[in-house]
Amino acid sequence: MNTNNKKIYSTTGDPFVDLGGLVFQTILERYPYKKEVDVVDFIISVYIKQWNENLYSIFHTNSKLLNPSTKGKHEENTKKYYRLIIQNKKTDGCKDEGYCKTCGKKGLLYQNSREFFPNTGSGKFVNFYHSHESGIFLCNECTLKLFFVPLGVLLLDGKNGFLHSQSERLQKFWQERVIGENLNKIDKKTSVGILRFHYTRSVNALFYFAEEIIMEVSDDNYSDYLQLFIFSNFGPDPNCSIFILPNPVFNFLNKVIRYYKRDWNNFINRYYRIKGARWDAANQRWYQEKKKEIKFLEKSDYLNNPNDIYGKLLSNQSILKQLLNSQKMHYQKQLEKFPIEITHHYVTEVLEMTNEQVVIIARIADVIFELSQKENNYKKYLFMLESASKAYQLRGTLLKIIKANFYNGAEKPVIRMKDYVDYLFPDGQYWGEVRDLLLIHLYEKYHDEGINRDEIPEGEIGEAVEDEPVNTL
Repeated sequence: MNTNNKKIYSTTGDPFVDLGGLVFQTILERYPYKKEVDVVDFIISVYIKQWNENLYSIFHTNSKLLNPSTKGKHEENTKKYYRLIIQNKKTDGCKDEGYCKTCGKKGLLYQNSREFFPNTGSGKFVNFYHSHESGIFLCNECTLKLFFVPLGVLLLDGKNGFLHSQSERLQKFWQERVIGENLNKIDKKTSVGILRFHYTRSVNALFYFAEEIIMEVSDDNYSDYLQLFIFSNFGPDPNCSIFILPNPVFNFLNKVIRYYKRDWNNFINRYYRIKGARWDAANQRWYQEKKKEIKFLEKSDYLNNPNDIYGKLLSNQSILKQLLNSQKMHYQKQLEKFPIEITHHYVTEVLEMTNEQVVIIARIADVIFELSQKENNYKKYLFMLESASKAYQLRGTLLKIIKANFYNGAEKPVIRMKDYVDYLFPDGQYWGEVRDLLLIHLYEKYHDEGINRDEIPEGEIGEAVEDEPVNTL
């Protein structure tokens, strides 16, 4: 590894090796070290003297850094071992020649089993890993990078966590927010171990990181794919969980957080699960009532509680019903209108509806509103749509609307057959999403026109049941 070049960090595709490389690069940029051995000595001093070897969740107790049988010699043993690796010399268990499992480099390979680092092998249970080997064999550069990982992780959810992406923007974000904060504390002699994070629920933390990244971005088209790794090497239960925020969800968040952050956060806050608390729609806050006294909750009181919207976005489940109920609630409670743009970004980015489909649905909603005005009955068609819990019921409602529009002397049909088949209900389109988006447009129209709330059915709208496609009239 050549530290004469300012930029030695390059991605390999392995999240853990890449994180260690990012830490190594950050140290080289921050301190006047010229040799790898000086950087390693610095890190060993931190691990042993400042952190008091508090690394059992990353390095196994049999490692040279923590082995209780060599207490007092950890610094000496660890320095000796990594000096051999820096010099590309043989250590116990290394292979004379082969290809690094991470970067593909050919040469001397070092065994990385659980005693050195998590997720790198299973020791004597050789059938667990590649080619019945007792660990993963890496080159000296990748092995060295793994040693720096503790300075790039957060203590989150009782385990170690870090955000991974190939994006240079995200790497810079992680350098500044996590690695830099760790080094600041080390410089001030206030660092006592892995950096603790105020989020303890992994899913919530992933969305927090996404929002922080987005708030630093000034590009509407910026896209990313985030992975949050949560891992531990502690005791009898080493494990690794990966939480993924896919590109479509990130693209959606990028638009709504940048332009509708307040409305989006109010929407998200409503879907935390908080025992013994109720949602106050007027104040957009949670509260608890004890002995006839009302206490409003701060977000810090529940930010680590489960959130239904986060769960659905990560598990590829639709949140359109929740967006619909929010639109209806804002109308019924006479609150500021919930931006329909949030829904439009969601259906186009995440549900992959086309703009043509969205336009057609909005046009049908306009026709329904005009029919309701002529008949002086705003409840009739709305009730039909809300109570349509199966595909044939929605089909029947649309037929009634088409017929009423014709008998009212309209110049144009509600929808033409080609648009119905190609855009309104294309192959693969779930009919319930069309129903919900149609209702969202109707409630927006009622909100804009100030229609009497007493005319509208109360309560949240039920889930549509996917029983069959709607592809014919």
